[in-house]
Amino acid sequence: MSQLDDFEIFKEIELKNELPVRMHLYPVLNGDIKEALQLRERYQSDKLRVSGLKQFIDGVVTSRTAFMLEPYSDSPETFGLPAHSIEDLKNWVVDADHHGFNIRFHAIGDAAIRLALDSYENAQNINGKRDSRHSIEHIEVIHPDDIPRFYTLGVIASMQPDHFALSERETYTERIGSKREKYVFAINSIKKTGAQLSFGTDFPIDSFNPLLQIYRAITRIDSSGKAVWNPEECITLSDALKAYTYGSAFGTSREHELGTIQEGKLADIVVLDRNLFQMQKEEILEASVQMTISDGKIVYLKDKTLTTIK
Repeated sequence: MSQLDDFEIFKEIELKNELPVRMHLYPVLNGDIKEALQLRERYQSDKLRVSGLKQFIDGVVTSRTAFMLEPYSDSPETFGLPAHSIEDLKNWVVDADHHGFNIRFHAIGDAAIRLALDSYENAQNINGKRDSRHSIEHIEVIHPDDIPRFYTLGVIASMQPDHFALSERETYTERIGSKREKYVFAINSIKKTGAQLSFGTDFPIDSFNPLLQIYRAITRIDSSGKAVWNPEECITLSDALKAYTYGSAFGTSREHELGTIQEGKLADIVVLDRNLFQMQKEEILEASVQMTISDGKIVYLKDKTLTTIK
């Protein structure tokens, strides 16, 4: 069985001209910079390219493996732990940053998020500041002092809004307490600082449907399907769509050719069956894709009678 890191299989598909999507690969950040450089050199095509390196800093809140600054509210002896030593993580970042790699850190707890930001800042201090496009994935529970650091350090906030509905809210709150709950998925607070947002699905952990992520970002409806979780963190539909299109392209350093519909850019376009701006928020979940265009070619067509684009 193939795995998501079986890059050579995707290469074989690409060589047969059968790769229908653009794949941006993120091999593991583990200190082996020689292998990372070799992978970046081998996979650097229009459809299949190494765009950076990724590593996990912590786990998740519900299992108390997210790395926290203060103990879990329902388990005072537990803080969670980083997946690797702090020294190793910082050294790996400095080395990879020196070689021009974009870095993504899975960081969910407030201590993990701070460690990721500290690591990027440390690399800037040592290597000099550049347009690095480093990012942090998930950002579930953040300390308020770290919210403005995304903008000041130029770090991308890569988030998956539907994640806060995957966990039962009552259990989540029991783990972190009411004080920290105010800073759960602080999407709007981060956006207001001027930091770049980038949305994704985190498939296969969550649904592959981007409309679900957009719906959560603008409604903040929690796992109950009724209550709104931290309504002040809702963002507009326009901002959510931008995070899912331009923001994602920006994260892979391809906003000059992807992410918006403009003359001269690659024609990667999805056509929906309705205008999201002319409906109730709940109807967004009912929208469906009518057509998918990749490189200007129709690769999916729901209504087979449609054969041309005018």
